[in-house]
Amino acid sequence: MSPYTPLTTRNLSNSFRHFILFVFVYLSALLAWTTPIKAANPFVRHLFTADPAARVFGDRLYVYTSHDQNDATYYDMVDWRLFSTDDLVTWKDHGAVFQLKDFAWAKKFAWAPDAIFANGKYYLFLPTDRNKIGVAVGDTPAGPFKDAIGAPLIDYSTTPEAGSEPIDPALFTDDDSSTWLYFGCRQPMVVKLDPSLTKLAGPLQQVVILDPSGQPVPRAKPDKQPPLPRGYGEAPSMFKREGRYYFVYSNGWAKDSTLVYAIGDSPAGPFTYQGKVMNHVACSTHHGMVCEFRGKWYVFYHTAELSGGNGFRRSVCVDELTFAPDGKIIPVTTTSSLK
Repeated sequence: MSPYTPLTTRNLSNSFRHFILFVFVYLSALLAWTTPIKAANPFVRHLFTADPAARVFGDRLYVYTSHDQNDATYYDMVDWRLFSTDDLVTWKDHGAVFQLKDFAWAKKFAWAPDAIFANGKYYLFLPTDRNKIGVAVGDTPAGPFKDAIGAPLIDYSTTPEAGSEPIDPALFTDDDSSTWLYFGCRQPMVVKLDPSLTKLAGPLQQVVILDPSGQPVPRAKPDKQPPLPRGYGEAPSMFKREGRYYFVYSNGWAKDSTLVYAIGDSPAGPFTYQGKVMNHVACSTHHGMVCEFRGKWYVFYHTAELSGGNGFRRSVCVDELTFAPDGKIIPVTTTSSLK
């Protein structure tokens, strides 16, 4: 080769070609390793948020939350917030999408929300007063929303069979378009909704959760922690995967409590206890939701780490969730950038 021949990849030595290939592969792997797949936990830090309800509308993920006050000494929340993302890295704060005062009949406790799309509208299911669940409706995921009924959908004072603390509403729409509402602290309940989502289409039923031997799991009694690990405390939610129904709930408020789950063949149950969804986190309450987004599954939850352990000032988090070949959840080891 002439010393004046231009240097091209055609006349590079094999060793130099291999070196260039190695550098290319190394840099590609380094870029992939350093590019975040989600924001660090907690992913909302400029205010305190709790009780995340994660919903996919279109190509975007929306997380509706309750809102703990900066100086909170109890769960005296007054509004519900919304955050959204299309990549789990960058989150948009939509502000308060509904306030307690927007329900003329509500007085206090704007607690754990949920949302659903139906009939060309977006519906919020919102618990108040510790004993009522209302419904708000809007034209977009961020509203504006208005009271859809003018009265509570669920009210313990008029429907005592709903249980003394009908809070933590969670929604599930099955493949046949039927929509089910789950709720209840200490007493898990389920009811089928009318297609309008503003009426009940069937009787209120207690959710039956069985242990592996076929016996009902214990429920929390007033001011009592249910027996761990299977006992029911609060915060029900539902998702479906490969034809099976996963009933997720909190097993109470003890130092080892967390989110657990049971599996059934029907949205109304019965469900058989399977195990933990995730490890215990630094908080006295445990409320979360499992959601699929762009081919992966995630569990949303809250902790009290950002506030230094104050259980009335919580922060929402998210981690990826995976399944074993038999469909069981591989318990999630939660992550935090605060540790």
